[in-house]
Amino acid sequence: MRQTALAFLLSLSTIACFTSPCLAQANEKILEPKRPRIALVLSGGGARGIAHIGVLKALQELRVPVDMVVGTSMGAVVGGAFASGQSVEELEAFVRSADWDAILSDRAPRRELSFQRREDDRLVASRIDFGVGLKGVTLPPAAAGNSALEFTLTRLAQGAKSEQGLQQLPLPFRALATDLLDGKLVTLSDQPLFLAMRASMAVPGLFSPVRVDGRLVVDGGLVRNLGVDVARTMGADVIIAVNVGSPLLSEQELLSALSVTDQMVKLLTTQNVEHSLAELRPQDVLITPAMEQIGLTDFSRREQALQSGQQASLAASAQLQALALSELDYRRHEDSRRRPGAAATSSVAALPMGRLTIDGTGFTNPAALKLMVEAQGLKPGQPVTHAQINEASAALQGRGDFDRIDTHVIDDAGVRDVQMTVSEAAWARSRLRLGFEVESDFGRNNAYALTLLHSLGWINAWGAELRTLARVGSERELGLSFNQPLGPGSAWYLEPQFNYRAYNTYMPLFFSDLAYRRSRAGLMAGRRLGNWGDLQLGYSHSSETYKTSGIGVAFGFPDSNEATVESGPEARFRIDTLDAPAFPGRGYLLDLHGRRLSSGDQTGEMPFEARAMAAFQINSWAGHLYAEYAEAAAKKTDAVPRPRGKVDNPLGGFLRLSGSRPPLPNGASSLAFTRLVMAKQLAQMPVGLGGAVRAGFSLEAGKSASLGRPLGDAKLRTAASGFLAVDTRLGPFYLAYGGTRDGDSTVYFFLGPLW
Repeated sequence: MRQTALAFLLSLSTIACFTSPCLAQANEKILEPKRPRIALVLSGGGARGIAHIGVLKALQELRVPVDMVVGTSMGAVVGGAFASGQSVEELEAFVRSADWDAILSDRAPRRELSFQRREDDRLVASRIDFGVGLKGVTLPPAAAGNSALEFTLTRLAQGAKSEQGLQQLPLPFRALATDLLDGKLVTLSDQPLFLAMRASMAVPGLFSPVRVDGRLVVDGGLVRNLGVDVARTMGADVIIAVNVGSPLLSEQELLSALSVTDQMVKLLTTQNVEHSLAELRPQDVLITPAMEQIGLTDFSRREQALQSGQQASLAASAQLQALALSELDYRRHEDSRRRPGAAATSSVAALPMGRLTIDGTGFTNPAALKLMVEAQGLKPGQPVTHAQINEASAALQGRGDFDRIDTHVIDDAGVRDVQMTVSEAAWARSRLRLGFEVESDFGRNNAYALTLLHSLGWINAWGAELRTLARVGSERELGLSFNQPLGPGSAWYLEPQFNYRAYNTYMPLFFSDLAYRRSRAGLMAGRRLGNWGDLQLGYSHSSETYKTSGIGVAFGFPDSNEATVESGPEARFRIDTLDAPAFPGRGYLLDLHGRRLSSGDQTGEMPFEARAMAAFQINSWAGHLYAEYAEAAAKKTDAVPRPRGKVDNPLGGFLRLSGSRPPLPNGASSLAFTRLVMAKQLAQMPVGLGGAVRAGFSLEAGKSASLGRPLGDAKLRTAASGFLAVDTRLGPFYLAYGGTRDGDSTVYFFLGPLW
């Protein structure tokens, strides 16, 4: 009876299976045709790689599934983001909104720099930096700033997913790189996604190499720009290969050493691509977007690249439709690719901060670095998000001491541990910035200077830095400052300062030459306010000497060789959030400087200076509104004015009442000035050579008073200028024409800072 009952139950279950969802599931599994495994192989090509997103958009429209991805350089960036679960719409929106000029800039984004590095911009506008030491001169390893690229890749790979190993992604993904030492192909298969994308895109000379598992690797396009063979080893039955590589230059385009080097790289890339194309089989699909006018760095033409990729894919729709799925099956496939993971949800959620460890230090002090990171909000027990961790890492990178910082986040038992591995930039510890300044109105007003700014960092474990500024030319200057934090990583500091300035000028009114000498020594106590400002209080002692000589002296103009000695307390408050050193489009600049001077029996003079700038951006126009006020006590002895705390930067010259001649250097004791500058971007310099090319204008107004006269009685003068400007690596260059109302007008050639 038991056997009979068991047989009866088995019969019922069998009948139920054929009359229930069990039958449907069985039939679905049995009847589902075995489809080929499809690999998407994406080549490198810089800005041309944006076409890959257009290809993905077309594949989505045609419902063609992707089962695995192989990418090189820009193809690894797009492919890695897609394999991590990003939608085509998200990739498209990201490419349209990204600030590619900043990403590919030859320096880190200014918003990430420390206040000391921002101050370097105000002292020397050039971006020509060297490392100097006992072994000679060392060049930086890359033309473009790495931190902007790394921050972009982290955002593109959905935050926390950037830290996932490639084996954990929804789609199998391989990034291709080149071993810089032996030239062999490096297939990245189990590294963190961010590191794989970064290594594959390390274009030699543009971005610094990346060390992966002990190997120094660069852009994979040098040996395998189209990884057809890699996709085949992953088990691909059908390959959709997208080749966006740049075409070779013509003989007429080989005009410089830079273009010849570019051609050599393209030859290597073209040769290995031809080898990969020969490996394609009849069932494979080759997509080659037409982008003859788009270069490696033409990210401004992203819309054209997107459309080219989509159009080229739709042109191959006859082959692609054979691979298409039903609407239901494609939706299931996409849901699987975009499945939410634990890491993706944790990227937003805040967890209590656990351990913070910093490895890889040599000349830097890990204890000081740890305190700097904690000052960014990463304190033990305090809830932190991945976004906050990225911001803290960027702030640490903004000090300029590191080539790169790898951040690894471990969430365990509700606690978030952070491990940062720094790669110190040996060249940056003792760095030298070289600058040139040239100003000419093609008349009698001509000035030039060669400027050197040297910074020696981490002199001690607390992070002290010695900065030396030397200027030779029409004006000579030597400045020294020793910034000593009051503890490891402390925002409080002491800064002894010394400055010496000297120049000669001709006074046509008196037919005499005037020699000016000024020296100042001070001790300032200060506090850094994040990376956007600082506050200083201190005491200084200064002396000024004027000596006249020439024909005027021979005819009775008094010769003078007397010095004015002054001393007293001073205070300074500074804010700098401008986004660019030459042509800012966002942010503010504020500099308030006051002193109380004593000179012999005379006390109580209180010179004061204030400068403020607000920058703004309107589409392709960048502009700023600037205002300045200065007041200094002045004293007259015989015929020679002796200003006490005189105005250091008098009115006159380009963008300071354009067209007007600069007055005597000792002639102004107070001034008020404002200007509006706007410039439209016309073009972009090649990466590594500079920034934007602009055309613009200025509207200026100001007045100044001398010899103690009231500023209110002075005449208000207005001026305007039109200019063509180029943001070069030497600094901003201007060719301009300016004039002052009821005054002079002139043409200007100007290279150097204008702050």
